[in-house]
Amino acid sequence: MDDYERTKDFFSRNSENYANSISHAEDDDLNILIAMLSLNNDMIGLDEATGAGFTAIKLAKIIREVYALDMVENMLSETEKLAKANNLKNVIPVKGYIDSLPFEDKKFDVVTCRRAPHHFVDLNKFAIEAYRVLKENGMIGIDDMTVPRNIVDDFNELEKIRDNSHVHAASVEEWSKILSNAGFINIKYKIYRKKVAFKQWIYPVNEESQEAKRALDYLNSARKEFISGIEWNGKSFQKSWMVITGIKNEK
Repeated sequence: MDDYERTKDFFSRNSENYANSISHAEDDDLNILIAMLSLNNDMIGLDEATGAGFTAIKLAKIIREVYALDMVENMLSETEKLAKANNLKNVIPVKGYIDSLPFEDKKFDVVTCRRAPHHFVDLNKFAIEAYRVLKENGMIGIDDMTVPRNIVDDFNELEKIRDNSHVHAASVEEWSKILSNAGFINIKYKIYRKKVAFKQWIYPVNEESQEAKRALDYLNSARKEFISGIEWNGKSFQKSWMVITGIKNEK
């Protein structure tokens, strides 16, 4: 069985919902990611697990060419629609997997991945493959949900209730080690926080579903350290995303 069957099923069914997600399209973590990368119009970029293509389109407005990679055909279709709506012809959709990229070594100046790594089976393989396809001094930029390491296990349990394709949202410390072990240097990060209502968080899962009810039960019976850490008040909580960058250096 494919390690990503659950992920492909979830996103195949919800591709249009993600394409219409205001949070994915407009939240400031995307602007933070772009600002932390040293971009110019001569660059070739790769956006991994591109989803509906919001990051790829943002990149394509700045750099020369963007390869938008995803393993779900429905998501690539949404990326193509978004590129067409923005009159962009420099976005190239590619079907493929993040841990076995269909590209030669040292092809890209920049590699990005936004709001997807928590679905990856092996974060180390992802980082190693990204390193392989980057040119010398190329940059990686990752943007994903995170929490402090003392509550990361609680948080992942909650996310798995909502989405059975969720694997692991890593702490900043974990990501720093993963990137460093892959060979990246000059690792920097910023945290983006946003208060989200339960209804916003559970989307695209229905608020009346069994998953939503189980998630509410989990939140209402969770240990105090977790509740305090995410500031759950019975209706909303503080959600955090980490934007982290690094530079490839083979010396």
